[in-house]
Parts: sequence; structure tokens; C-alpha cells
Amino acid sequence: MTATLRTVLTAARARRTARHLAGVRFCDGCARVSDSAARAAEHRRHARLTALTHAR
Repeated sequence: MTATLRTVLTAARARRTARHLAGVRFCDGCARVSDSAARAAEHRRHARLTALTHAR
């Protein structure tokens, strides 16, 4: 549980840092939508990789 929470917080911090370095500014609601989209995209990439690994 602790490792999962740490991973989630680290990922959120990384997304926030990436937005800051890119000079992108979001309101809180927009940032949540952006973070959600980033998490969904990462989940799809992971699921695809897992499916390809197990398909062999």
C-alpha cells in the first residue's frame, strides 16, 4: 500500500514538474483532466505491452 501511494505521488509530481518546465499553466480542474488523461494513456501503453508479452 505504501509503495503504491508513493508511486502515485511521484507520478503526480512528475506530471506537475513536466507542465511547469513546459511553461504550461492549468487551472486546478484542467490539471486534473490532464493528469487523468496522462494516467489513462500510461495505462493503455502498459496494457498493450502486457498483452504483447503474454501473446508470445
